[in-house]
Amino acid sequence: MTILPSQRLRRVHPLPAAGLLLLLLAGTASAEDFQLDNVRLDLGKFVLTIPKLDVKGTPLDRAGFQAIFQAGPGSNESPVARMSRLTAAEISAPSLVMEQSFGPQKQITTYRDIRFSEIREGKIARGEAKAGSIKVEGSTSGQMNGEILRTSFEGLDLPQIARVFADKAAPGTEPAMQTVFGRIEQDGYTLDLGELGKVSAGKAALRNFKARVGNEPMGELMTRIVTLGEESEKAAKDLNSKEDPAITEARDRQMLLAMLALFDSVDYGSGEIRDVVMAVKTPPKPGAKPEPVDLRFSRIAFGEDTPEKSGFVMEGLKFEGGGGKGSIASAGYFGFSLENTIKELRKALAEPDFDPSADDLRRFIPKLGTIRLSGIQITAPQQGKRGAAPLPPIEVGLGTFELKHGEQVNGIPTNMALTLDKLTIPVVESASNPSAKDLLAMGYRNLDLSAKLDLAWREASKEFAIRALSLGGVGMGKLEATGTLGNVGKEVFSTDLALAQVALLGATAKNLDIKLQNLGLAEKLIENEARKSKRKVEDVRREYGTIASLGLAALLGPSDGAKALAGAVARFVAKPGKLSVSATAKSPAGLGLADVITLAEPTEIFEKIDVKADTE
Repeated sequence: MTILPSQRLRRVHPLPAAGLLLLLLAGTASAEDFQLDNVRLDLGKFVLTIPKLDVKGTPLDRAGFQAIFQAGPGSNESPVARMSRLTAAEISAPSLVMEQSFGPQKQITTYRDIRFSEIREGKIARGEAKAGSIKVEGSTSGQMNGEILRTSFEGLDLPQIARVFADKAAPGTEPAMQTVFGRIEQDGYTLDLGELGKVSAGKAALRNFKARVGNEPMGELMTRIVTLGEESEKAAKDLNSKEDPAITEARDRQMLLAMLALFDSVDYGSGEIRDVVMAVKTPPKPGAKPEPVDLRFSRIAFGEDTPEKSGFVMEGLKFEGGGGKGSIASAGYFGFSLENTIKELRKALAEPDFDPSADDLRRFIPKLGTIRLSGIQITAPQQGKRGAAPLPPIEVGLGTFELKHGEQVNGIPTNMALTLDKLTIPVVESASNPSAKDLLAMGYRNLDLSAKLDLAWREASKEFAIRALSLGGVGMGKLEATGTLGNVGKEVFSTDLALAQVALLGATAKNLDIKLQNLGLAEKLIENEARKSKRKVEDVRREYGTIASLGLAALLGPSDGAKALAGAVARFVAKPGKLSVSATAKSPAGLGLADVITLAEPTEIFEKIDVKADTE
């Protein structure tokens, strides 16, 4: 299995497809024990050439075996039927060359020292190629060349591959996915992309790859993708292009439809590839030179080979380019499904008058799962003033970022949990960031921030719970909150925007608990204000305490709840530690919008809620 870099399928076909077709066509051989010379199978866009082929243990005679490669005059036997007759104990060849044509491109793959064993009715139990090479001609980026190390496979189904590439499903039907191969392993490859750069990889494995017959043969589909891609790239490179926007839009629509059809016909199963190294050049802006970028991945995995046994993950990523560099320990997504998105997009794009601005785009939302990033470190150059000394680079880090979604209603998640841990960013003073000056004065050269959010909707009780909300900074402080909203029914998630807005306006606030913990920021704020006003720290502290005590008391009113809140805040300002505030609606139904807008004075809010406040 060989995997090309991010070259876009429209430009150069992934080698897995090439390898599958190679093995598809290469597997066609059998007879008692005999040798054939100059075997050639020409299917138009796919041509297989085998200079010498050895066949052992087949029930077919020489003529029957040759008929698998080339049907006799007047025969209309399908490739699937011919492949299904292939049976032999072993088939081997010193070399095998396959040419694939996709629009203007031709991919020539050569495998050396080929050996297949236990072939029954077109299904090959095991196969191996000791080495190989690949060449791509006709690409807009120039010729590409590569070397492939040892490749082996198990459970290859040639008839199914023939069906997928040559047949199409009956109108109104959707054939089930069928396994194309049980396992493919490769020791590595190197690929020279010409002006685009170079790519290499270490060991790779792929299991349970499946495909189904689509509405059109996959061979035709892939040809159209490459052809449309070449046309788009040619138009994009032509700075004087005056192409009609309608033509561009129609081509883009055809391209997207073809890509969606391809994705809908394949199940990649599970697999991994290790030690990927990419030295590539990014597409340049008009009039600019390409920018070199170096990328390294210690491991890329998907399906059962990921930590969550689903989705996709990249591990040990390192990159450098444009004067910056960085690393990511792990980045992945789990529990996602694009099945509904692909289905709805294909349906919409098939409509000539489809207008995204007038459509409910929520129907395109995929099944959302979990996104997780960890161990991020990025160093980026700063743009200094012309003629001034160069500025030091900016360094940004992130310990963990995780976003979980669950239980979607009309595409909208009703459960969500966000975790952000150890986000480290430098404090850089600039005209657009005046607060940075105060932060630097307080000794904060770098910020170390964390946050957490956990939300859940409970359909039975019609409640929306803020199970956790926290924001914090090392050496600064931490804010935590929980709360509950009532009267939140399913209508809030309605596709009818007007109905959803009315339902949302009917929500009520039942309770809210807030905790504020000082971890050093309060003292630094007071000290900084004292420096700026040239006063003593204790004088500034007493002033703030007086404002908190008298000012809040006058603002909040004379109720018991208001007095408790004002007193707690005043004590916290006088001696910053931990402030806790709890507010609960007196009505079991909660406090609604109508209850708030009918208040004659803001202080009357304390007549509708119970407030408790304390400090530690």
